[in-house]
Amino acid sequence: MSGSASPAPALPDRRGRAARWVIIIAAVYIAALYYVDRDRNILSRLTDMAAPLGACALLVLLSYLLRYLRWRSILRVQGYPLPQWRQGFLAYLAGFAFTASPGKAGELLRIRYFGWLHIPARTTLGTFIFERAIDLLVITLLAIGAATLVPVFGLLTLIILLILFALVAFACWSPLARASRHAIDLVPGRLLRQLGHFLVDGAGALGPLMRPGLLASSSSWGAGAWGLTAIAFAWLCHASGIDLPWQLALGIYPLAMLVGALSFVPGGVGTTEASIVMMLNASGVDTDAALAIAIGIRLVSLWLAVLVGVLAMVALESAGSSPRQGH
Repeated sequence: MSGSASPAPALPDRRGRAARWVIIIAAVYIAALYYVDRDRNILSRLTDMAAPLGACALLVLLSYLLRYLRWRSILRVQGYPLPQWRQGFLAYLAGFAFTASPGKAGELLRIRYFGWLHIPARTTLGTFIFERAIDLLVITLLAIGAATLVPVFGLLTLIILLILFALVAFACWSPLARASRHAIDLVPGRLLRQLGHFLVDGAGALGPLMRPGLLASSSSWGAGAWGLTAIAFAWLCHASGIDLPWQLALGIYPLAMLVGALSFVPGGVGTTEASIVMMLNASGVDTDAALAIAIGIRLVSLWLAVLVGVLAMVALESAGSSPRQGH
């Protein structure tokens, strides 16, 4: 029995729900942008920032490549090398199409496309959770430079450490996973039980990945990828005439991402931007300039990711690949 077979029937419906979420969120975002632009001329500021925004987009795109190289290395350790470089890269990028869906669950669309490459669903899910855990750690370390701007940084760090500790416990102590499955069976609602078992299985699959060498290399790839995104934010500030101490310039966007992620708002939409504006205000930047920076960096990070993901998904679907080709 293939590990990728079980979630396949539900995927079209999941894709439909995730797509509706992304469309609604994008529409609200655009409406809010035009509302803000009435008094602050944010759109004209963004037009003036076209060249630095383009440079930022290139840095962000390069970060996607580093993240995919990390993904390949994690799969290789689990016994699933990816000789199909192009299709593997597209399958990875396709996950970004629904990155603004609740909890970024839409990124699990990768299960569908890596299934076409004969990667079991459990392996893709475990790799996804491992990647997210590494990202949480790396982004938290990058955010330390701006910690003084957010009084609750200590609480954020504690929550993240607890999440990471729980994942390690599930990965290394099988009785915890068994007890969790029994507890999940008592939860009312079939969908909640399915989701609970899905996540526990994914966390349990992390065991073989708890290797010092893989943890070190994955953290290095993550530091390179998210470091590029932090540099993109710092460059956008500098190009806009905003001079910040280097530790703030590199720490503000990662810290804002943490706030957005822990807000449980899909894609951190609104909460991440508000955090950027708040921290830039605290650093002496006026609100109009801070808004332009916040919206600009999100256009070349979150919304660029969605665009790239949609294009990758369309390329894969139009190629006519199908899990049935492997039978």
